[in-house]
Amino acid sequence: MLSRLMSGSSRSLEREYSCTVRLLDDSEYTCTIQRDAKGQYLFDLLCHHLNLLEKDYFGIRFVDPDKQRHWLEFTKSVVKQLRSQPPFTMCFRVKFYPADPAALKEEITSAVATEWTSFLQEV
Repeated sequence: MLSRLMSGSSRSLEREYSCTVRLLDDSEYTCTIQRDAKGQYLFDLLCHHLNLLEKDYFGIRFVDPDKQRHWLEFTKSVVKQLRSQPPFTMCFRVKFYPADPAALKEEITSAVATEWTSFLQEV
């Protein structure tokens, strides 16, 4: 039995994983999560770090081993969704663009949404 445990991958034995999230300004936020941490936990950590209250417009995106982009699902385990070797790298992105960014309550959310809306109109 001990030999079976020893032959297993070291990934399955790890309890904590390092995560790096690239922010909108290309800076990075690094944290450690537990093996069973859900996407909501990571998103809440990130929003707390950014002092972001209006969370509905944002999400975390990652690229799978087949180079496909996915939004991190908040109800599922981060480790199971990523299916790659740690350390994990993801991106904080605007998920929804409000029709009127000026109507947002929080100044930081309004500034980010206005900047992205202007960028999208130029493209």
